[in-house]
Amino acid sequence: MTEERINLLVCGHDLKFIKPLIDRCETSGRYNIKIFTYNGHDIWDEAAAKSALDWAHVIFCEWALGNAVWFSQQKRPDQILIVRLHLQEIQSRNRTNYIWEIDWSQVDRLILITHYLYDWVCSNIPAVAPRCALIYNPIPAKGRLNQPKNPESRYVLGMVGIIPARKRMDIAIEILRELLRYSPEYILRIKGALPSEYSWMQQRVDEMNWYRKVFDGLSDLQKINRVVFDPHSPDMEKWYRDIGQVLSVSDFEGSHQAVAEGMASGCVPVIRNWEGASRIYPGRYVRSSIEQMVELIKENSDLDTFRSESEYCRNFAQQQFDELDICSQIESIIHQELGRNSQSKACKSSSVKIRRILPTFLILAYIPIGSRNGYRIRVEQEIRILKRHGCKVHLACMVPPQNYKGDGSIASEHKQELQSLGCDVHFLPVNDIFRMDNDMQPFRPLIAQLVAIAGSANADIVHAEALYCARIASEVKKTMQNITFSIDWHGINPEESTMYGAHENRIKALEEMEKELLGQSDLNIFVSRQMSKHYEDKYGLTHLKHEIVPCCVSDTFLNDNYFTPIDGITEKHLVFGYAGTMANWQCGAEMIQLFSRLYKASPESRFVFLVPKSDQSKLYEYIEHVELPSHCYLVKEVPHHEVPAWLKAFHVGVLLRKNNPVNLVSSPTKYAEYLAAGVPVLVTDCVGDYSEHVKKHNVGLVIPESNFENEGISPACLFEILEMAKNSKSRRFSISRKCREAARELDWEYTIRKWIDAYKPHLSGS
Repeated sequence: MTEERINLLVCGHDLKFIKPLIDRCETSGRYNIKIFTYNGHDIWDEAAAKSALDWAHVIFCEWALGNAVWFSQQKRPDQILIVRLHLQEIQSRNRTNYIWEIDWSQVDRLILITHYLYDWVCSNIPAVAPRCALIYNPIPAKGRLNQPKNPESRYVLGMVGIIPARKRMDIAIEILRELLRYSPEYILRIKGALPSEYSWMQQRVDEMNWYRKVFDGLSDLQKINRVVFDPHSPDMEKWYRDIGQVLSVSDFEGSHQAVAEGMASGCVPVIRNWEGASRIYPGRYVRSSIEQMVELIKENSDLDTFRSESEYCRNFAQQQFDELDICSQIESIIHQELGRNSQSKACKSSSVKIRRILPTFLILAYIPIGSRNGYRIRVEQEIRILKRHGCKVHLACMVPPQNYKGDGSIASEHKQELQSLGCDVHFLPVNDIFRMDNDMQPFRPLIAQLVAIAGSANADIVHAEALYCARIASEVKKTMQNITFSIDWHGINPEESTMYGAHENRIKALEEMEKELLGQSDLNIFVSRQMSKHYEDKYGLTHLKHEIVPCCVSDTFLNDNYFTPIDGITEKHLVFGYAGTMANWQCGAEMIQLFSRLYKASPESRFVFLVPKSDQSKLYEYIEHVELPSHCYLVKEVPHHEVPAWLKAFHVGVLLRKNNPVNLVSSPTKYAEYLAAGVPVLVTDCVGDYSEHVKKHNVGLVIPESNFENEGISPACLFEILEMAKNSKSRRFSISRKCREAARELDWEYTIRKWIDAYKPHLSGS
C-alpha cells in the first residue's frame, strides 16, 4: 500500500526564518505542503483560511500573532496546531493582544527560539509550559555559509542591519573610533537598507532625527573609507567571507541571526550583553561595555588567536544551528504530536507512517519534600534539558507518606516546584522504598499506577533515577513489554552503603540487585567512563548497553552577566570556595585542615562555604577543631539558581576526595559548575574522569590524595596551591575563559543530543 502523505499547512506573514523546514518537507516525500501567507499580522481572508484549515492534518503557525489566534480558535480536535514564537510577540505584548488572545489549550506544541523566550513563556503562561520546546532558528551552517575566511579580514568589523534604532549603530561607530586609536587598519562594513528606504520609518520623527545625527557624525570616517555601507542583498554568505568580527550591539534581541550566520562563516562575534545573549552564544564573546568590547576585538585581531577563534566559532555554529539538525527537531515534534493525538485523521490512517524520533519519558524518582541534594539537582536538570529539546516528560515523584501530614500545603508547594520544570508531575506515596527483601507485593499498587500513567502518557521510556527506583521501574517493564527501560546510575550503591556502615547482608543484596538490573536495562546511563569500567570489572559485564551522561552544568552557570560581591573580601584577598554538602565522601575535615594551613601560610586567604543549613553544624565543628579565625571565612546557604553569581567571586574552587571506588566513578556537579563560572579547580588525584580533565585542559591543580595522610599537606604543595590562587587572581580573564571553554564538554546542550539519539533504536519508525 502506498504511504499517504501528511497535509502540512504553514501559515504566517513572514516565512524567511522557517524556509529551511519548508524546503525540507517539500522534498522529503512525507508531506503535502500548503503555504498560507498574508500581509500584516492578522488574517483578513477567513474564507481562504477556512479552506486551508479544512485540508490540513497539521497547522504550523510561524509567529504567534493573528494567525495563531485564528487557528487556535478554529482548529478541530483531530488536527495538530504547532506555533513558533519569536521576540516580536513578547516585546509587543503591551501594545497588542495577540499573545493573550491565543487559545493556548488548543496549541499542541509551542516552539521558542531562545532561552529567554522559553523561560518567559514557562513563567508567564504556565499552562503551556509542558508543551514548550526550545529550538533555535535554522541556518545552513554546514552548507553555503561554510566559506573560507581570509585571515586579513580580522580587522574588518561587520554589522548587519541598523534598523530600528535599538540596533545601536552609534555604539558600533564608537567602537570603531576607539580601535582606530590603536590601529588604522580597522574598518566597519554595514550591511542592509538605510532608514530612508522605508516609508514607515518616516513616521518615526524622533527616531529619524537620531539617525540624522549619527550619519552627520560619520563624514570624517567615510572620507578615509573606514565606514562602508553595503546595500541589502540576498548573497549574505559572500558578504560574510570578507568580515572577520561581527558586531551585535543592540539594546535587546531575540536570537540575532547575524551572530549565528557570522559564526558559521568563521566570523568571531562581539556581543553587547543584551538579555539572553550568553545563553545562546559562548559567554567568551559577550561584554558589558564599549571598553570591554574594544579589548575583545583587539585580542581577537592577533593572527593566531583569530584563526583559532574563527575555527571554534565555525564548529560551534555547525553543532548548534545547522538547518539539518534543527529541522529534524521540528519534524520530530510534528510526528510526536501526530502519534500522541489518537483523534488525528493522519494518525487513524493506516497508510500514514508516524516517525517516533523524540521519545516521551516517564521519569521515576524519589524526591521527598525538602530534599535539596545533588540527586534532585540532576533529576531537575535532566527534565529541563529533555523538555527544552522537545521531548515530552512525565515525572512520577515518589514521596514518603509522612510528607502528606498536616494540611497538605507543603506537599502542594513541593509539587508546584517540580511542575515549574515544565513537566507533568504525578505524586506517588511509597512506603519503605529502601527495603531489600524480594517481596514486591507491597509495591503492586504503585506499579499499577505507574503502568496507568505510562499508558495514558503514551510513554516510550520509563527512566529510573538510581537503583531503588530502577527495581520498581523494572516491574513496569515486565508489564509493558514495548516500553524501553533505562536507568540513570547516580552512584554505586553497595560501595556507598559500605561507607555508611551497612550490614554485610545488605551489601550483598544490593550487589545482587545491581547486577541483575544492569543486565535487564535496555539502556544504562553512567555518569563517567570510570563507572562503566567499574561495572565491567566488578561483574564481568563487558557488553552493557550504555551511554555516558556526566553531571552536566546548566546554561545559567555559563552566563557572564552577573556577579555577587562578598562582604569583607577585597581585591587583596585570595578567595578559596566550596559549594556542596558535608557528606562523608566530601572530605570536610581535610578541607578545613587545608584551609587552616593556607591561612597560616598566607593570611590574605579567605574561605567561602556555600553549604546547606542542615550541614552547617558539622562544618562549624570542623572549623572549631582547627581554630580558624572567624574573620577569614563565610558560611552561607544559597539557592541553586544564585550559586553562579557567588562562584564567580572565587579564585579557586575546592573539590577534595579520598581514594575509593565511590569517588573514582563519581561525576561531581560542582566540578562543572566551578569551571562554567570561570573558576579553576583544586582537586585530588582520585576523582575519576575529572582529575584527568583538569590535567588535559590545564584548568586547575591536581594534588595527591596522600597529602592528607599522616603529617598532612606538605609545604611544597601549599606553595603550589597559593601560587595557583595568585595566578587565577592576576590572570582572571584568560583563566576564566579557559575554564569556561573546558566546561563546554560538560554542558547539557552538548550531551543531550547523543543521549536522545541513544534511544532511537528503541523507537518505532525512527
